Amino acid sequence: MTGKLSRVVNPQDLEQLAKLLDGRGGVGDKLSEAFTRASALGVSSKLTAIRPMHSWISDTAPELRKKAAYARLEDGDPLAGLLLAGFTPEQLKNKDLPPDVLLVANATASDGEVDDDWLKKKDGESLDDWLVRVQGDAVTQLTGNEKLGKAVATYIEGAANLSAFFTSSTTALLGGKSLISYFRSSKVLNAPGTFTARLINGHWDKLSRIPRAGSWLTRVPTSALAGSDEAAMLAGYMRKGAFYMPTSTEANLLRVAQRGGLANAAKAAGWIRGVGIVGSAGATAWGIANLATMDHGKAWKEDKAKYLSNWTGTAFNASLTAAMVAPNPVTVGLAVGTGLAYAGTLVWDNWDSISKGAEEAADWVGDKADKAGEAISDGAKKLGSALNPFD
Repeated sequence: MTGKLSRVVNPQDLEQLAKLLDGRGGVGDKLSEAFTRASALGVSSKLTAIRPMHSWISDTAPELRKKAAYARLEDGDPLAGLLLAGFTPEQLKNKDLPPDVLLVANATASDGEVDDDWLKKKDGESLDDWLVRVQGDAVTQLTGNEKLGKAVATYIEGAANLSAFFTSSTTALLGGKSLISYFRSSKVLNAPGTFTARLINGHWDKLSRIPRAGSWLTRVPTSALAGSDEAAMLAGYMRKGAFYMPTSTEANLLRVAQRGGLANAAKAAGWIRGVGIVGSAGATAWGIANLATMDHGKAWKEDKAKYLSNWTGTAFNASLTAAMVAPNPVTVGLAVGTGLAYAGTLVWDNWDSISKGAEEAADWVGDKADKAGEAISDGAKKLGSALNPFD
């Protein structure tokens, strides 16, 4: 029994009905407002008959969303499993979610014989925390090896933190250096993350000297990778009494788009800068979704460092996106400031591991590597047995 509906329904209608019951400004809010006013007027007893509606709303709205999720599951909606886990359509809207996690969630939800309690969102769990945990729990379910599942989840979270630290600290360091040069010698600011693009623009011709590969690589237009300086000229502006023509890595893409359209803005950005903008914008959207699904009071009490790193991480990615699109002292300065804050909160959040010192790190890595090897070996054997129909 997977909870399939015995009648044809529109899942959007059920979700909208649930939103009208417990959403912002819905029946639940209006009911609370009515009781507040009645209390102020001293006539609360007159509303006793409708008091049970509070519990009815808190029970009915989630049940409607659950039925809508099962209807989506029957239609093959990839988000159905996450909706059944406890997230709302608004929280998942326009989010770039890992396909493998979506498949696991839907497969688990569709099989009535599989216990899917591990899939459900825990109280106060954010989308980011859920994704890390559920990937580890999926490994546990497949292999029966709980330690391996925890190791996978820990690795995923650790790798993400390490990558975020290097991105934020590098941006802060290089951005700060650029700002100093800007204020000292009026050096033009480049967009963050365009160091490689500048190297390509300045040294692409040298690739012709590389045997075999060089003859092919030099046929690739530099503008496709590093951006078109010609398109970037549309963002020209007055500087020190003269009209300045910015390069592709210096250009304000908003200005290029305003004067020459989005196509020219894309040409000025090039593939490298474009991918960076899309990535940082996606990380910003993800951060906002993570904050939206978080129980802020509980998160603050449980882990202040992690809570602050969620906020500073979202702020950093938002400011980095702005600086990559329109590099100027304000946007680059914000990227530097939020980058420092994010790197700092990540260090604070992981200080217990860091404070053990470099000497213990080598022993720790060696010990963990041995244990991980054993766990993976045992887990692989169990997984192979589970997948082998003749075993």
